[in-house]
Amino acid sequence: MLEVYVLIKQVPKSHSLRIDKSSGALIRENIENIINPDDLYALELALTLKESYDAHTVVMTMGPPQAESALREALAMGIDDAVLISDPQFAYSDTLQTTLVIKEAFEYLKRYDLLITGSETSDSSTGQVPYQLSEALDIPLITDIFEYKIEGRNFYCQRNFGHESQNIQVELPIMLRVRRHFNKPRHVPLLGIKKAFEKKIKIIDFNTLNCPDYLDGCNKSPTIVVKTEKFIPKRKNQFIEGTIKEQAEFIKNVMKENGIERQWTGI
Repeated sequence: MLEVYVLIKQVPKSHSLRIDKSSGALIRENIENIINPDDLYALELALTLKESYDAHTVVMTMGPPQAESALREALAMGIDDAVLISDPQFAYSDTLQTTLVIKEAFEYLKRYDLLITGSETSDSSTGQVPYQLSEALDIPLITDIFEYKIEGRNFYCQRNFGHESQNIQVELPIMLRVRRHFNKPRHVPLLGIKKAFEKKIKIIDFNTLNCPDYLDGCNKSPTIVVKTEKFIPKRKNQFIEGTIKEQAEFIKNVMKENGIERQWTGI
C-alpha cells in the first residue's frame, strides 16, 4: 500500500499574531491557532491519493503539545493517522534544526513513499524545509505539478518550470511541494470530527529518536533571532501630469535617474 505523509504546521491566525519582544519568538500559547493555509492543499492531495490509489495517509507536525488540535482537524478531514513530534528540546528550532529532527523521525518510521508539503508557512514564509528535507533524506523534490499518475513504484507528472512544461518520471519515494490553489481543500464533515477524537496520535519526542545533542533546538539552532520589529513599508505617491508624450518622457527620466533604464534595455 502507498504510504503518504503530509507535513503540516500549526500557525497563529493572522489577527492573533503576537511576538515576544524579549526573545523575538512568536507567542503560541493562549492564542487562536490554525492549520497553515498552504498546507490544506497538501492535505487535499493526500486525500485524493487515498481515494484514487487506496493510499494510507498520515499527517505529521512538529510543534508544542497544542499542535495536536491541527492534527485532529486533518484526521477529521479524512486522513488516516497522525504523528506529533514534540519535545521541549525541539523548541526554538530554526528550519535547519526542524529538518534534521524530521529526518530522524522518518528514519525511525522507516516506511514512506510520498511526502507532501505546502508552499510556505504564514508565520515565517521561508519555504525552506521541503528543499532541505529532500536533501537530508536524499529523495527527489518536485514542485509546481499540475498533472500526475502513479504506476507501481513510478511517479509520472507534468510541472511548470518558468515558461516550460516538463514531463517527469521518477521512482518513489519522493517529495511534492504543492502550491496554493493546486486543488480545492474539502470541508471537515461532522462525522469526521467524531472519528478524529477517537484516533490515537503517535507522539515522537527527543528520547524516542535517541537524538544526538546537535538536535537540541533551544541551544544548537544556527539561526538566532536578535530583534523583531513591525515594518510598515511606505511608498512615495507621485502624480504625473501633462500629455501622454510628456508623461512618458518624465517616466523615462525617472528610470534614468534610478538606473532602471540601463537594467531594462541592457545598454
